[in-house]
Amino acid sequence: MRTYLKLLSLAMLFPTAVIADEPFDTCPSKGFLFQSSPSKVFGINLATGGYSELAATTGLNSHINAVGFNDPDRYIYGFDHDNANVVRIGKNYTGEQVAVSGLPEGINFISGDVQDNIYYLHRRELGLFKIDLSPLATDPSTTLTAEAMTSNMGVIRASDVAISPIDNKMYLVDNNDYDLYQVDLTTGDTNLVTSMIPQIGVPAGGFGAIYFDVNGNLYLSRNSDGSIFRANLSDTDDIALGDIGIEFFATGPASNQNDGARCANAPVIDEDSTIDFGDAPDSYKTLLASNGPRHEINTGFYLGTIAPDSEGDGFVSPLDDNKAGLSDEDGVGFVTALEAGKTSLISVNASQSGYLSAWIDWNGDGDFEDSGENIIDNNLLSSGANTLSVAVPADAEIGSSWSRFRFSEDGGLDFFGGATTGEVEDHPVTIMEDGSSLRHYPSESGYATVAFEDNWPKEGDYDMNDAVIRFRITETLNEDDEITRILIKGYLVAYGAGYHNGFAFRLPGLNRTDISAATTQSHNMVLQETNGLESISNEAIFIVSDDLKQKLPAGCMYYRTAQHCQEAISFEFEIDVYFNEGVDTSSLVTMPYDPFMFATPGAYVRDGLWYNPGRGLEIHLADQAPTEQFDTYWYGWWSDDSNPGADRYFKTSDNHPWALLINDAWSWPREHVDLVDAYSEFAGYAESSGDNNQLWYLLEKATADKTYSSEE
Repeated sequence: MRTYLKLLSLAMLFPTAVIADEPFDTCPSKGFLFQSSPSKVFGINLATGGYSELAATTGLNSHINAVGFNDPDRYIYGFDHDNANVVRIGKNYTGEQVAVSGLPEGINFISGDVQDNIYYLHRRELGLFKIDLSPLATDPSTTLTAEAMTSNMGVIRASDVAISPIDNKMYLVDNNDYDLYQVDLTTGDTNLVTSMIPQIGVPAGGFGAIYFDVNGNLYLSRNSDGSIFRANLSDTDDIALGDIGIEFFATGPASNQNDGARCANAPVIDEDSTIDFGDAPDSYKTLLASNGPRHEINTGFYLGTIAPDSEGDGFVSPLDDNKAGLSDEDGVGFVTALEAGKTSLISVNASQSGYLSAWIDWNGDGDFEDSGENIIDNNLLSSGANTLSVAVPADAEIGSSWSRFRFSEDGGLDFFGGATTGEVEDHPVTIMEDGSSLRHYPSESGYATVAFEDNWPKEGDYDMNDAVIRFRITETLNEDDEITRILIKGYLVAYGAGYHNGFAFRLPGLNRTDISAATTQSHNMVLQETNGLESISNEAIFIVSDDLKQKLPAGCMYYRTAQHCQEAISFEFEIDVYFNEGVDTSSLVTMPYDPFMFATPGAYVRDGLWYNPGRGLEIHLADQAPTEQFDTYWYGWWSDDSNPGADRYFKTSDNHPWALLINDAWSWPREHVDLVDAYSEFAGYAESSGDNNQLWYLLEKATADKTYSSEE
């Protein structure tokens, strides 16, 4: 580094000024982009590339560069290119001078960053300087001192630098060869980390703005085309090995004069997110960490009739977009089935004219990366309904898979990455053999609700929320209308029971020996070791869980039954049933079969029972006979008015059941609120054997503040 440069005396710098602007209120998640001369300030959403002008001027009428955000005092610091001095900018984006001695006379700095009250400035010919900002906390008019650092980074031609909150080292990219460097700010040692060319291509312009997030990801914004790349620098061992993942992340604003600052201690997306994410399994690149698809909302571009709500990240099992917020995944419908070797029709509803791209995982390998899986490529949609045709490959893997649909104003999207407008919808799909058909309960996209009062044979508090489960059943039929497959999907939405209870499905009319070994059961998208087929029964009974209490998250005692208990959905299940060859499924009863609750074996069962029936205590829907495991001793005790000879089961003398089935989503009573108090018309419905008040369960019929409502 050269040491003969003339240094300015304090008197030659500029008049001391009092800093008048106020600090930022928080550590902001957005990146700050300084463009043009005189500089304008833009806020950039690194997740999507969206940006907006924050200030048309800083009041300095000059070009500001080498900017960095100082978290301790929450100011942006930069270098005034026209007047060769340091400036400080607050939340009103008003720049004011900071007195500094010790910097080379008449020299401009184009790259810099701030960490923990130390402002670092870099210029290729001069190397690195640092300025301690902490004296400003007690005296904003004080004169700071710049100190030249010994380093070997002088030969690197970089447009910006950024300091990692993980290892506290500085990083920069040489514009000429796209080599990524690391600088030790204690010793000044500079080391090559990796060449970025193999991952992002040959140099096509410098990176005028680079930023870190709190997780150690480095974002590089290229001046020439606005491309934003993300480099994962979170692992120090990977950095030492040069094993760095670098990928295209989003498209932001292009400019030939670019410099960026950001609070490195902030996540990329804050609690006030305005971004829509996908909800397929993360093998399809769904989460932000996987560079999943994401769109800025409130732009007027979306699928369906309901504009998307915002999320802080993608959803993966047991959550999805509809469970966690508005049911806004309403833009895509499969008009005809996806049959191997045939053409399927898909209806897509667009809010206005825009571009659609879509993917289906035809081979079921958990990604959208294979040839032919980009089924729709940048098709221009008109406002309203659009019908599109898709050719299903003859060799498509039969069974369950996933699809992804992305809609935006400008198009050109991949199945991952950010977009400044539009919406992403991920949909599970079933690929069928030619000639097959599907039959759904309660519908293709809806869920039925089954709810239990677990105090049988006592009526208990009758709040009907001891376990509440939503489920959907899909039957696959061959060309002879024989059932060849059953898919049961469900999730636990509430558990107010103090007792331990299990949950199961029986397939009445079928035996355990009818079930193929190809049958599987998954919990939260994780394949279980067994398919849940109960070995002690001759009937075909699938145990979803022996103890639903073990599926609850830590927190409230009354999981989603007390109004203040607003935990997220934590348990989802899927049973995929196949049959042995030659099995006659015509004896199977119609959907929804027999969902039932049972007492967890070995756990305390119920107050007042003088022996423990364990698995033998079951609760079924009204007039549904129990399984072969049921302990018949308890018929007729306390409130139970069962009469097997008359096919009367699990009802009181007033016809009140211990289990309810509603063919829709349902708002269950709050904890310790009697069902009749929550829904006054239910008593008339039950006591008339269902002839009266058949719509008693609608939310509009509920008593105010008596039912649970999700506040998500």
